[in-house]
Amino acid sequence: PKTSRVALASATREVLGIGDLIERMLMRASDSFERDNLAKLMDIPPLEARVDRLQQEVKVYLSKLGRMGLSPEDSRRSIDIIDYAINLEHIGDIIEKGLLAQVTKKATLGLRFSEDGHRELRTLFELTLDNLRIAQTIFVTRDFRLARQMMEVKVEVRRMEKESAERHIERLRDGKLESLQTSSLHLDILRDLKRINAHIVSVAHPILDNSGLLIESRLRSVAELDSEPAGRRVHQS
Repeated sequence: PKTSRVALASATREVLGIGDLIERMLMRASDSFERDNLAKLMDIPPLEARVDRLQQEVKVYLSKLGRMGLSPEDSRRSIDIIDYAINLEHIGDIIEKGLLAQVTKKATLGLRFSEDGHRELRTLFELTLDNLRIAQTIFVTRDFRLARQMMEVKVEVRRMEKESAERHIERLRDGKLESLQTSSLHLDILRDLKRINAHIVSVAHPILDNSGLLIESRLRSVAELDSEPAGRRVHQS
């Protein structure tokens, strides 16, 4: 029915707004990481509170709509909207409970990453922001080509995270002072950015699910993992 389509369009707009808030949180974390600007980090908790509130409102709104009886197609879209909102809320949690503390620690203790380590993390921050913007587009357009690209991005992020962690361990072995001082911080930021990207990529799942491509890509990921040397598999997990 027309009314349910209007309601779903309205919920979609609300969730896009949540995505914009997440982007602002990520940009503040990234900017503070780059410039040790603690003032920008102060914005993150109130932004996260807004994300929580809006996500809850969307869930309540769509559950009421569901009780009115939706077509199978509208019902699927409603579930996809809720799923994306929940994933965005999880990202907000990771930024507030993880990245916020880590970037604050870096700034307040005046910790310095090695030049390579800093560049690796900055690149991953930038990629994460790009991925979030693409996810917002996929969420609205349901563009199949972009959704496929997003699944490839997941593999790329995993590769970047693994290589950065391995290079970091090498720098520790070389006894680089900056790497010793920032060791746990480097690995924690890497882990959190990887987790954020996993939530971002999930926007592509329902689009690829319909075509059976999601199963195919997951099987390929498992096959790639199985073909890696055991030591590297343990490191990744």
